[in-house]
Amino acid sequence: MNNRRDFIKKAGALSIALPLMSTGLGCKSEVSKGADTIKETVKEAVKSGFTLDEFGIQLWSVRDYMAKDAKGTLKALGEYGYNTIESFQGEQGVFWGMKPKEYATYLSDHNLKTISTHTDPQYALDTKKRDEFKKLVDDTAEIGLKYLVNPYMAFLKTQDEFKKATDGMNQLGTICEKYGIQYCYHNHAYSFQPIDGVLPQNIMMDGTAGGPVGFEMDIYWVAAAGADPIEWLKKYPNRFVLSHVKDRYKEPKIMEIMKEEGVEDKSAVSASCVLGTGQLDFPKILAVAKENGMKRFIVEHERYDDMTSMEAVQKDATYMKQFRV
Repeated sequence: MNNRRDFIKKAGALSIALPLMSTGLGCKSEVSKGADTIKETVKEAVKSGFTLDEFGIQLWSVRDYMAKDAKGTLKALGEYGYNTIESFQGEQGVFWGMKPKEYATYLSDHNLKTISTHTDPQYALDTKKRDEFKKLVDDTAEIGLKYLVNPYMAFLKTQDEFKKATDGMNQLGTICEKYGIQYCYHNHAYSFQPIDGVLPQNIMMDGTAGGPVGFEMDIYWVAAAGADPIEWLKKYPNRFVLSHVKDRYKEPKIMEIMKEEGVEDKSAVSASCVLGTGQLDFPKILAVAKENGMKRFIVEHERYDDMTSMEAVQKDATYMKQFRV
């Protein structure tokens, strides 16, 4: 199964031959099957004070369909109820073969807008790529994109390496700030696991305090590391400005997957599931996130059992729409 870790390892300059699926974009009748398994949580959410005007999706969730038919896939996502798009830097670029304004116009035509994209993590580490980064900033600023996100740095193994990366992120943040864009870091489980007694996540957050760098909390990966998303949101208020809303299978299913796939590290297992069917208490977590400065709620889905990726994200959209009042 492809995941972002494999993607970054293979990407180099972040190009990849994406797998294709033989099925079509799916239809509402197909996706409605099993919809009754989604928890009815809107009452809990409203009681907690959490409601949504809009929510987005990370295109990595449907990377197979985007590779085949980017425009058709984007159109379908708008029909499902998504409002905002977070892209990633694949072989077709963050604009999926379109010019920046063409991309923005196409999204607008289908009730969507672009707010963020994941980018090459090497921008924070390799100064030789700085001009390439500045070009990306120019292009994204042209269409009003607000966040550029560093998606993955598990290849860093020491505290000093994370400190160097943090310095690089501060430099990129300063560049972005001039264009009204915020540079952010997206976590996985590894940054919540100590290196010589210190968490890389703390190194990065403390090293960017008071500066232009923000953070995208992938709630799934915080939980996968055994950490508490709510504790981190409260510890660092107004620092996590973006989120990935991604559910995690309950423990028996995770144990089953680990056995079947020969995975020994539970923090690394691919175990995302349809929102509302797993173990994460999103009404509670998202309410605390909003209270502590979270600005964007972005669905991500990385595992598809007995369904296509498009069917999965349509079910996710059904769940997220419960928070609209």
